[in-house]
Amino acid sequence: MRIGKLRLKTRSLALLPLSLGILIYIWIPTFDFDQVRRTNQPSDSWLVDRGGEPLESLRTRKERRSLEWIPWAEVSPAFQNLLISTEDRRFYSHFGVDPLAIGKALFDRLAHGSHRGASTITMQVVGLTKKRESSRRGLIEKSSQILSALKLETHWTKEQILETYINLVPFRGELVGLRAASLGYFAKSPSGLTKDESAILAALLRAPNAAPDVVSDRACRILQGESCDHVRSLANEVLSRAYRLPRSREIVPVFSKVFVEGGLGTSLVKTSLDARIQRLAMSVIKEQLRTLESRNVQDAAALVLETKTGRVLAYAANAGAGVASAPQTDGIQMRRQAGSTIKPFVFATAFDWRLLLPGSLLDDSPADITVSQGRVYQPKNYDHIFRGVVSVGDALGSSMNVPAVRALRMVGEPRVLEKLHALGFQSLQDDDFYGPSLALGTVDVSLWDLTHGYRKLAADPGIFSSQTRDWIFDILASPEHRRYTFGMDGLLTLPFPAAVKTGTSKDMRDNWCLGWTEDYTVGVWVGNFNGEPMWNVSGVTGAAPIWRSLMLALHPRSEGRLAKYTPPAEPLKQRRLTKIRYPAQDMLVGLDPDIPREIQKLPIEIENPRDGHQVFVNERLLGRAHDEVLWPIQRGKFRVQLKNPAGQILDEVKFEVR
Repeated sequence: MRIGKLRLKTRSLALLPLSLGILIYIWIPTFDFDQVRRTNQPSDSWLVDRGGEPLESLRTRKERRSLEWIPWAEVSPAFQNLLISTEDRRFYSHFGVDPLAIGKALFDRLAHGSHRGASTITMQVVGLTKKRESSRRGLIEKSSQILSALKLETHWTKEQILETYINLVPFRGELVGLRAASLGYFAKSPSGLTKDESAILAALLRAPNAAPDVVSDRACRILQGESCDHVRSLANEVLSRAYRLPRSREIVPVFSKVFVEGGLGTSLVKTSLDARIQRLAMSVIKEQLRTLESRNVQDAAALVLETKTGRVLAYAANAGAGVASAPQTDGIQMRRQAGSTIKPFVFATAFDWRLLLPGSLLDDSPADITVSQGRVYQPKNYDHIFRGVVSVGDALGSSMNVPAVRALRMVGEPRVLEKLHALGFQSLQDDDFYGPSLALGTVDVSLWDLTHGYRKLAADPGIFSSQTRDWIFDILASPEHRRYTFGMDGLLTLPFPAAVKTGTSKDMRDNWCLGWTEDYTVGVWVGNFNGEPMWNVSGVTGAAPIWRSLMLALHPRSEGRLAKYTPPAEPLKQRRLTKIRYPAQDMLVGLDPDIPREIQKLPIEIENPRDGHQVFVNERLLGRAHDEVLWPIQRGKFRVQLKNPAGQILDEVKFEVR
């Protein structure tokens, strides 16, 4: 009896580990393949426009770099075969655990002190899904991993296990997943990996951060000596430099949270941007910078807002890689001197206080304004012409300086600064910091603040009265009020009502063009991110062409749809026709009030100039014909002629400067 009890007890003790294993097996949770795939968020998300159209890839996770999930079927056969042969050669014959590999690992440890593991790909997937980072585990953890692997094999297919492995396994540094490693080092999708490239990536799995020569040695062993010299050279080349994951698109050169309407950290980040308008803005500023390259202009930015709501429809913070001097610089948030773009706020404040009306008269004559004891401020118009008594409408529309300073003196700097604060302008100084020069735009602003300020001037009922807003719009939309400076017809005159104002900062370092309609508010800045001055570029010649192109495309004549914009073709090296491209026939040109008259020059552009061709203005020789000849601008009526060496007139254009 005692012997029988002893045998029963011994048998029970022998069954205890098995019973415990069964309980643990049952207790271990089962991973759902589809859930693992869904919850694996890539480090890069897609910015999509308000309609869901993809715009630009964006990195949203800083701790690792991974891309979209890739199916096992889309991996090249070369990598598939090398992965299994190097990591788990009996993968298709075992049930999650390889007893032969475990036995060999134990023997090597006892005989040689080796710490080489025996984990199968299935066991590694268990560790990856549980986010276990330590390569050395205790007996309990190892047992749990083995049981989890056995259970995983009963619920997942072999292809699902392999697919999960290649998407979650770290390769080198912050690169996680085969897609990121393949694109980062070989600039190709995993479907196109060659045998040599596959060997290098497979070699990284055992030692992700090993030196390039160590990786190349292992890759050679994987290939069993095949093309070893090429593999060594390739491994040293790609692993000795930082990986490169090129941006998928260049539509949104700078990311900003100001246009994000969906949460970050998801695979799709919804924005308020309109893909068509964003592409248009990028195309237009790139083309304008190309035309201004010879005038030391490298950078530009454009912002398009919905006038009623303020939603950001286009955020072209620079011209993008290959064009902008600093592709990561946000030209929309950068602060620069406002120039004459501040004047509408000065006059609007005076209107609100009923100190001035659009028809009120101001004296445009020399003035001595005392700013402190012993100091006198003498504002002047840049063209040094004083026009006597002018209406407020003409003074603002033609951007006269002296009347603007007189208007500021009437309303007072504190009241204007109070309005600027209400409009959202940031980092403003006290009123005594600016003095009378505030009217001429000595305040530093960003394109963001300035464009939003114009939008609120147009549509926000809580800052200016509706009467003031209507008066400002009528003045800035009227060619009649612009006639003194810009002429009756020019870049600022559109086939529909649109308020517009240009501005140029001191020393021509920045120029602006901003304006609005009932539907859209558009702001444009042109200059150099490094602060270098431009050469003979004003708001009219620099920023206005961009503003005009955007406004014309945003306001098509049919059904309110965005007009199709086709960027101008690159000029051909040879053309059959030689002619005057600019100025156009019967064009009216206005002197820019923001630039000293003596340095203003009109570009006379010749299409396909030939040797010996000459340019004449009013029968006086200007010089040899080139793509662009600068003519010192002056008021009057003029005739430009292009003549060949024999004196024959090839083309003739008449224009007027006012």
